[in-house]
Amino acid sequence: MENETNKQPIKLVNITSPALNSKLGRYFIGKTKVLNFGGGYYAWGGIVNPSNSGVNLYIDLFTITNFTTQNFISEIWLNAHPPKNAVISYDVTPTNQAILTPPKPKAVMKYSGYSTEPMTKGVNIFDRIVTQNSTLVSDSHNGSIIIGPGGSFSILLRSPGFEYITGTIVFTWWEETNE
Repeated sequence: MENETNKQPIKLVNITSPALNSKLGRYFIGKTKVLNFGGGYYAWGGIVNPSNSGVNLYIDLFTITNFTTQNFISEIWLNAHPPKNAVISYDVTPTNQAILTPPKPKAVMKYSGYSTEPMTKGVNIFDRIVTQNSTLVSDSHNGSIIIGPGGSFSILLRSPGFEYITGTIVFTWWEETNE
């Protein structure tokens, strides 16, 4: 397509939005159960994209809630392996509740508390301090973090001392066929 003013080509770009993906039934939200950690134990929550999913995950938001009077550290990881004691979260739903047969995500949300395993493999891209009795809300990533088949987006929670802590993690993401 040419610009009539200076005859320079204009590049067309497709922009994907959370609202559009929600309308299409491809936008999901999920949460962990209450996670317990501290005293030398970690908690973990993440979204795992199975190697045969056929989709890319576009991470939008995450929240981490601290129900205690002690600050803790959250480590954000890409493509780390989940702990062996991780279980599947069934508290996952499409955000578009108007679709009569709700779509199911290809990704699997998992979590674990009281884990002795630190993260293995993967890359720790940043850390956040979650203050006492609060919820940390991430900036919207607007899909700028893309997880392909076989990858994961994870949050490891750790106590700075030996205090026992409780918290939860919520993720929002959308899925698109990877071509």
